[in-house]
Amino acid sequence: MQQRHLILLTVLLVPLLVLPVQAQNQLNLGQLQAGQLALNLNLTEQAQVDQDTLNAALQFVAQGRDRRALQEEVNRAMAAALELIRKNPDINSSTSYYHVQLVQTGRPTRTDIDNPVYRAQQGVQLESKDSAALLELLGTLQAEGLTLSGLHYSLSDAEYERIAGELLQSALSKLQSRAQDAAAALGKSKAELVEVSMDGSPNFMAPQYRMASLAMSSELGVDYAAPVAEPGETNISVSVSARAVLSP
Repeated sequence: MQQRHLILLTVLLVPLLVLPVQAQNQLNLGQLQAGQLALNLNLTEQAQVDQDTLNAALQFVAQGRDRRALQEEVNRAMAAALELIRKNPDINSSTSYYHVQLVQTGRPTRTDIDNPVYRAQQGVQLESKDSAALLELLGTLQAEGLTLSGLHYSLSDAEYERIAGELLQSALSKLQSRAQDAAAALGKSKAELVEVSMDGSPNFMAPQYRMASLAMSSELGVDYAAPVAEPGETNISVSVSARAVLSP
């Protein structure tokens, strides 16, 4: 994990005037004692973190003229898929849309009007920190007739919170140190942070869906190869603003 930081210090020589408080918990500059100074501090800590969670989206699709038979086919296929998925407790799953729609194929013929074609489908979302196990399972599910429609890595919320917490602690420590250095340079003996606000980057990344290569049909006697995926990095940024009071 690589970290970077940017620091901006601004010293305000505040006259001993009573100024209105603009918001609750803000420093009332009029309460500064003789010889005290207010110091504004801004710091941004950043880290590039390896993504730790593999996410996948699959769906089973059936098409034909018998709506009831199509739905039964989807139901059986998804039940079998979920049974395979549940065998690995390290893989989380949730089913998504279930949809049956009329297929429009250009100008309809008399057959299409009297006996239309339907498409039935249902999807399932998978995620796991055990990418090897998930990729192997995806190959198995493809062989069972499911289509892989999305595959991407992301950073888990737990890891994001851990790293963001470390960056915040580092930022606060550096702000306090800079405030103390500024106090010493200005002939003051004490620096105290009295206002602190934080703005962190959210743990969100637009999924980079990679269309999996469709393996050859098992009817041809060719085994399905498992898909492959490599993790990327997520940038975490924590910006902290603070106001310190420097005292003689």
